[in-house]
Amino acid sequence: MMKNNLKIGIIGLGLIGGSLAKAFKEKGHIIFCLDSNFDTIKRAKDTSIFKNCFETLDDLLEESLDLLYISTPVSATKEILLHLAEVECKVPITDASSTKSSIEKLASDFDLVFCGGHPIAGREKSGFEHSDPAIFQGAAHILTNEAAPHFELLKELHTSIGMKVYFMKPEFHDFIFALISHFPHLAAFSLVELVQHIEPEAFNFTGGGFKDFTRIAGSDPTMWSSIFADNHENIIHLIDKYIEILSEWKRLIESNDRINIYNKIKDASNIRRGL
Repeated sequence: MMKNNLKIGIIGLGLIGGSLAKAFKEKGHIIFCLDSNFDTIKRAKDTSIFKNCFETLDDLLEESLDLLYISTPVSATKEILLHLAEVECKVPITDASSTKSSIEKLASDFDLVFCGGHPIAGREKSGFEHSDPAIFQGAAHILTNEAAPHFELLKELHTSIGMKVYFMKPEFHDFIFALISHFPHLAAFSLVELVQHIEPEAFNFTGGGFKDFTRIAGSDPTMWSSIFADNHENIIHLIDKYIEILSEWKRLIESNDRINIYNKIKDASNIRRGL
């Protein structure tokens, strides 16, 4: 059974890292943090959430931590894992990255005590100032290494903050989330780009539909450029498939095939209404 005063070190105090810190603190755990941004560290120190805040990883590792939780963009997570390997870190580690295959492989190659994770929660606004433990209520959390010695602890920890925990193999995770998260973000970014390129004045007349569809285009560029780079094979595959689908839509519209246009819209509408 998980003890109620785990010493947890959180690396990265963005939206997710900050929200995790607040959620774990509410459950009685002792929270330490590390962030490279001076203003974020200052803001964190002004709260009562953290036992201590650090600006270097080596200083954080001086604490006798029960868990190290990396909540940074994918590229930064890999750099942190490299440093942890160099100092022969034996603390159990997890992360919150949106891609899993390359990170799980790297941690395994470095012989770290690691179990990948992905909290399926967030908002289009980033930063510690927008962090909120309520984003985890009812949300899914994916774990990607059943063999890790702290797998059960991570299940219990995330369940305790209101999350539903699932296991996925890393490769399947990256394919699924390319399909339902990474590619949709790309579609939203590209739609905003399309309007900006063709007629920026159109933004003055956007209604709820456009704003709903492109809400995620307001997401953090550092995080998403890192995700696209790391999961590029799956995303490129989906771009090709989407071009095929758009080409079929183009053919139907060009031929004024109203019956098949209606049927395709009806099918998509029925699927969406069932979600």
